[in-house]
Amino acid sequence: MSTPYQHRRKKDRGAVLIILISTVCMIMLLALFFTSAMRKDSPDTEPEGRGNETDAVDVISKPKPDDNVTANINTIGSTEQQTTAEQTQPTPETTAPDTKTPSGNSGENSTGPASYTPELLEKTALAEGTAPEDYVDQLVFYGDSTTYGMKAYKVFGSRDTKQVWTPTSGTLALYRAVTDLVYDPNSDTEKSLADICTDNKPEYLIVTLGVNGVSTMDKDYFKTEYQKVIDIIQESSPDTHLILQSIYPVARSYQKQSAINNTKIQAANEWIVELAADNGLPYLNTYSALIGEDGYLPETYQNGDGMHFNETGFAAIMDYVESHPYLD
Repeated sequence: MSTPYQHRRKKDRGAVLIILISTVCMIMLLALFFTSAMRKDSPDTEPEGRGNETDAVDVISKPKPDDNVTANINTIGSTEQQTTAEQTQPTPETTAPDTKTPSGNSGENSTGPASYTPELLEKTALAEGTAPEDYVDQLVFYGDSTTYGMKAYKVFGSRDTKQVWTPTSGTLALYRAVTDLVYDPNSDTEKSLADICTDNKPEYLIVTLGVNGVSTMDKDYFKTEYQKVIDIIQESSPDTHLILQSIYPVARSYQKQSAINNTKIQAANEWIVELAADNGLPYLNTYSALIGEDGYLPETYQNGDGMHFNETGFAAIMDYVESHPYLD
């Protein structure tokens, strides 16, 4: 038979046990609550809708005159894949650029030079000719990260050139071209495409867009968004000579071939030719001068990621641009 003292001890132990169990349960509930709250506030969830298409992004700050020429390029080949490569300007070439790609297996994307509808290409493509002496000085290039590289590699003599229009981010996706702001080097401010055209009214404007969209955009979507760009430019600066340039090919070393490859780029260039024909605009077929016999961009033209250009590549581009002028 237990004494009153023993009875009290049993009751006290029971009370302590209940308190311990209650405390543990309370801690577990608080932990679950805070974990749930943190997940709810996490920014990792991607928004739904068309805004998730892929980018070829240059994460590059606005160029400064004294900076070394360095491009930090994030090329996203699909909505869930991103690669980053930092490339520094190479020593200028002392020999003529190689015009052929390395030998080896051509791969599934080696389909040779782009095949366009002959009639449309003949109607739109700028022919070889002699450019006026000041022609290149009057050109403005508007486009994505492949255009931004013209600043990084000082194609026009300086990183502060007024002949290159891109957002300060260094990249521009076709499906955001009508909404993303563009850095205006003439006013050191960011503006809409309509405003930068209205304020500057360039003599010649070369548009290079679309590589960011070939992995996800179908023909109708691509042409619809590109047409919006054409309409804005023509409405904002009706006297500007607008030129639609081909999307550039990628090299064999480009690692996201399943998403962006020269087969898809060729198809998109055909759509650009159709837009040029529909709008009575010239087409600058730079792709034809950059593609090797095996269907890839020469490795000597790219800056390390297989998509963006180095000094040699930009020299080849500008040789073609100057030798195929827009002549009134």
